[in-house]
Amino acid sequence: CYSSTDEVFHVFLYEWLIGNGLISRLLEVKSSFLEPFLRRTARQPDNLQILDIMWKYYEKERNYSAAARILAKLADRDTDKFTLWDRVDYISRAILCAKACSTTLNNDGEFLHELEDKMDVAQLQLSIYSALEQLTENNPGVTAALKSLNSLVDISTLYSEYAEKFELAECQLAIVHCAGHHDPMLVQKLWRELLNQELTSGAHLPMVSMMNNLRSKIETLGRTYQSSEKFFPLQFLVQQLEVIACKGGWGEGWVVETLLSIPVSYPALHSTYSSLIQLKLPCWNQLGQPYHLHIAMSLLLSSYVQHLNSVPLAERKPLLASIQDIIDAYVVDLQASTNVGADVTSALSRFKALQAGFNKY
Repeated sequence: CYSSTDEVFHVFLYEWLIGNGLISRLLEVKSSFLEPFLRRTARQPDNLQILDIMWKYYEKERNYSAAARILAKLADRDTDKFTLWDRVDYISRAILCAKACSTTLNNDGEFLHELEDKMDVAQLQLSIYSALEQLTENNPGVTAALKSLNSLVDISTLYSEYAEKFELAECQLAIVHCAGHHDPMLVQKLWRELLNQELTSGAHLPMVSMMNNLRSKIETLGRTYQSSEKFFPLQFLVQQLEVIACKGGWGEGWVVETLLSIPVSYPALHSTYSSLIQLKLPCWNQLGQPYHLHIAMSLLLSSYVQHLNSVPLAERKPLLASIQDIIDAYVVDLQASTNVGADVTSALSRFKALQAGFNKY
């Protein structure tokens, strides 16, 4: 019957197949009447089902450009019948179709770029949706926000009406990063809020669990942002984390171990700790551990030396000489200190142990 040349018959057939949910059978039809039927029907107001059939038809016919554009239209459709996940799925499929286009026309390339940008923002929207779901239950504001997030919104609205409004610091940082917005003070503020939120959420946990949770968070975010100092301000973060570790009694090596596990490079960490030590910030005296950073530096250098065992000998010697000079300078600095507290004694003994260890090299 598919070979019939009676267009009216085909129209009744297609409507019957659609009405009975036999979409796969419909897409098997090889007829010149099918595409015009779908195009006409798609112009009707309530056409979501037809549009969903059309992109599958075009994909089957290898008209990937047409399929991608219909999928993009579905993703943006103003309807409460789609969840956010439905829309993200449509964008994902549109990207696959756009990439499959054999044409190299500029408008197709620009369209693919637009789709990829849309997907980046949609992924941020998903993360905000998930974060809001974790907030207090029975909150009318959160409930309304979750409902409205089932429609795609632009990145500025995501930031102001959702991430900022509900104090989702991690989501705010992700949006700033995605937008490439350079604002050092804002980034530091977001990191400070993010760390405070993580500590507050884990306040009821045993210390070890809190330490592990914060380390996991820093590792995850570090691997995302560390390639850019704009969004991973290392010196600021080391300072913040060392204060947290010092107040919590987490040990002088916790921050170093956490950052190395990302991994942040030894030279970058050494430079950062050197700068912080030279600043001689009053917070360390206020915490009763003026040489806390010196001890952390000794642990960093000890780990660095062990790491150098895998470096070829020709490259290792100049590095070791440089590290030894650094250690000698810290020993002199600590010996000249008028402070005779336990932290000075501990730092000095660690650096002297490192000095002695260099004999084997």
